[in-house]
Amino acid sequence: MTFTNLLPWFSILGIGILLFFQWKQRQNIRGTDVSILQKELAEKSKELTEVKKELEKEKEGKSTLSGQNKELYAQVTNLKAEKNSLIKENEKLQTQVTKTEAGREQKEKEHSQALQKLDEAKKSLEEERKRVIREDEERKKQELEERDRMWNEHEHVVVSQLTDLCAKPQLKFTTYDNTNLPDDFDGSIKPDFLIDFLGQYIIFDAKISRSDNFQNYIKTQVQSTVKKVKNNHKIASTIFLVVPTEAISLLKKTDYYEGGYTVYVISPESLPPILASLKKITTYELADQFDPEERESIINWIAKLDFHISTRNTFDIMLAEMGAELLSDSQTQNPELSKEIDQRKEKMRAPTIRPSEMKRLLSSVLARKEKIEELTSPVAQIEKRDLPFKTQS
Repeated sequence: MTFTNLLPWFSILGIGILLFFQWKQRQNIRGTDVSILQKELAEKSKELTEVKKELEKEKEGKSTLSGQNKELYAQVTNLKAEKNSLIKENEKLQTQVTKTEAGREQKEKEHSQALQKLDEAKKSLEEERKRVIREDEERKKQELEERDRMWNEHEHVVVSQLTDLCAKPQLKFTTYDNTNLPDDFDGSIKPDFLIDFLGQYIIFDAKISRSDNFQNYIKTQVQSTVKKVKNNHKIASTIFLVVPTEAISLLKKTDYYEGGYTVYVISPESLPPILASLKKITTYELADQFDPEERESIINWIAKLDFHISTRNTFDIMLAEMGAELLSDSQTQNPELSKEIDQRKEKMRAPTIRPSEMKRLLSSVLARKEKIEELTSPVAQIEKRDLPFKTQS
């Protein structure tokens, strides 16, 4: 029990003591010393005053406690409000967490499904890649097998085709193969096929190779073939190497000039026109059988060709002599100038002719004629109307 709860009892006790002393005073007033009573009364009054002070202090304390209680109540109220707010905020956050968890689970599920689909796609792609590789390998294998089959039969096919072509009435070439060579052959060379051409033999040799560098193989074969037939006057200076049709596309060069021999690399499809051309050439030997007009035309053409070659050689000799004289005269000039001229010449380079351009001019009379007209009648690179000044007519 607190001091505040005892305060009413102290008040009643004080009043009771006062009443007791008053009664005692009335009963014993005659026989009691007044001064003593007064002293006791004063002491009791003092005690009462002390009690009142204590009471006042208790009242002040109560008032203070009441204020503190109100503050505490206000704080409790605020805390309750904050608690309610926190509870609501917690509920809101919990809802968001729940939604987030649900979204995360959904995303994880979707991610898992996507990974599964990706794995399936990878497996499918890998299977498709393997299938394509298998099919490609199988295709290449079949192509190689077909090529090997065709190339294994190439020599037989070429010899058979040449035999059939040469036996035709319009050609009628005398032919030989490596099992039936002419009598004047010593056996040092055994070409696949020979035709008798104006007292010489033209070689047709079938060539195949599984080398990755087919061009280099052909170059080696050209050198090897020329080395075998060189100085054999029975062999014509034109030789044909027959390769499979699909092999022609592997070659950048199909004609060679080696040691005085011209070697052509051809496909089987080229054999009929080549044999026909060779047959046409043999007919030129039968000039006495030509009609007068055809004979005259051929003679004129040969005469013009001979005159052109002779004239060109004459001019080349004359120009060479003039050049030699000019070079000789240059040696007698000022030595210092000659020295500078020599230094200048060291920096000069001979003009180069592109093989493609040379081939174009060699293979076409019309191309040569157009080139000559271009050189002798140059055309201005700019139109008259585009000139920066007007010319007088």
